[in-house]
Amino acid sequence: MSDSDEAFDVSELIAEEEWHLKNATVDIAQFMLGVGEGEQISDAEVYTPEGKAVRLASQWADKPALIITGSMTCPPSRQFNPAVNEILKSFGDRLNVVVLYVMDAHPSGDLCPYTGTDWVTQTNRDEGILIRQPREQDERNGRAREYRQKLGLEATVLVDNMQDSAWAAVGKAPNTAVLVGRDGTCQVCQDWFRPDALQAQLGELL
Repeated sequence: MSDSDEAFDVSELIAEEEWHLKNATVDIAQFMLGVGEGEQISDAEVYTPEGKAVRLASQWADKPALIITGSMTCPPSRQFNPAVNEILKSFGDRLNVVVLYVMDAHPSGDLCPYTGTDWVTQTNRDEGILIRQPREQDERNGRAREYRQKLGLEATVLVDNMQDSAWAAVGKAPNTAVLVGRDGTCQVCQDWFRPDALQAQLGELL
């Protein structure tokens, strides 16, 4: 691929994103934002990928918890969430590291929950990630199992309920990272998970 072809492809992707944002049928302002530092994180019923119900708050009961959201159809989370393995290796004795599977960001055949448009990203087309939004808890749990295997995740994986309560609790965004203290308050929030920057922050805090 020539430099001009590569530049053209990038401009195509940018144009696609701008179109979906411009033509959104939902209020994007209510999404894509994490929680503020010092805010209390609400508890919620979540599930293991095998279907066992657990409380989200149990993750910060014994030590702080790092909760990182993601879904199979979210390209950034597929790219960055495998880095939780390194975070677990570095800080697993001092905090619980959790990947929370939430609603799919760019399902095929269903509307993107963040824009209300039929937004299947070019990356998903290229990689063949053309799947619908789960309709039932068992289906979402199964999707989380596939996600865990595909990304080779070694950290704890939990699955949000179908009311999306945990997603709302940690910030309505597709790939956010929240450090929750043992008192249940947000200590650090990245609206978009960036592993290197977060590793540096954790090194200072823990």
